[in-house]
Amino acid sequence: MQTREDGGPNGVQQPHWRETKNALFMRMTGVAFEVDPHPELPECFRDRGYMKKLLSGLADEGDFEPEAAKEKSKSDLRSWRPERLFRTCLSSLCDSNSFGRMMEAEADSRGFFKAAKQAFVGDGLQYNWTIQQRHFPTFTPILDFPHAIERVYETARALHGNGDRAWELYVHWITECWQGRVANVLQDLQREQSQRGEPPKDCEDKDPRKVLAETITYLRNNLSRMDYPRYRREGLPLTSAHMESLVKEIGYRVKGTEKFWNDGPSAESILQIRAAALCDDDRLEQHLRNRPGNPFHPNVKATPAITTAA
Repeated sequence: MQTREDGGPNGVQQPHWRETKNALFMRMTGVAFEVDPHPELPECFRDRGYMKKLLSGLADEGDFEPEAAKEKSKSDLRSWRPERLFRTCLSSLCDSNSFGRMMEAEADSRGFFKAAKQAFVGDGLQYNWTIQQRHFPTFTPILDFPHAIERVYETARALHGNGDRAWELYVHWITECWQGRVANVLQDLQREQSQRGEPPKDCEDKDPRKVLAETITYLRNNLSRMDYPRYRREGLPLTSAHMESLVKEIGYRVKGTEKFWNDGPSAESILQIRAAALCDDDRLEQHLRNRPGNPFHPNVKATPAITTAA
């Protein structure tokens, strides 16, 4: 979100961006299966027309239309994936250590630590997994599958440019990931890295050698969080799609080309109020009824009516 100097003169003084931290807490349906309920990669993930919105650069490769199989694939997904029942959320400008404690308190108040199934879904940012290990050690850590998709596709594209060869390689690698064979993808990447060499320190970000090295590190660090067949059998979520949607809902209120919040308590307050408004419980209504200064609060001292001198 964009912020400005707090307490400065009129207008936008010292504008700068601040990173918001957001967390979503969901109670979901979850049915266990004896075998993997969907061992094959869903057709939507191999449909170039459907994936244009998710994968940057794919829209430039050609005019691909979504295939009819996409709708059937989405219907198949609904037959086994967990569905949302109830949600609450948090949003703050605080550091990750403080936010982790806020998340733990929220999860505890919701009874999540007594849930029969517990999952912590996140992207590849290291501080997310530090929060998980420190505050949610009993939860199953799961790497958001679309983030793995983006990483694998960008690697295939860096190696072979735009075109069919890169797409075929992406489909092969992401199918391996979906079916729990991430180690095979790592072997392919390491073999490619040994042939091309290690990236020099001054190479460009899109240099195939650097992209390879970064993806190898990414998959190696998240290997234990990518056992997707087991997660499907246990009825756990694979994606952070609900989280991505929440971020947009928060952004609708706090982000804009001409929105600059006072850095500090003011910006923090609007984030917390926005998150409360998006929760399925009545926490915002309770806050408004009980906040200090509310004229309808039972503990507010009565103020004398305005009188005029005779």
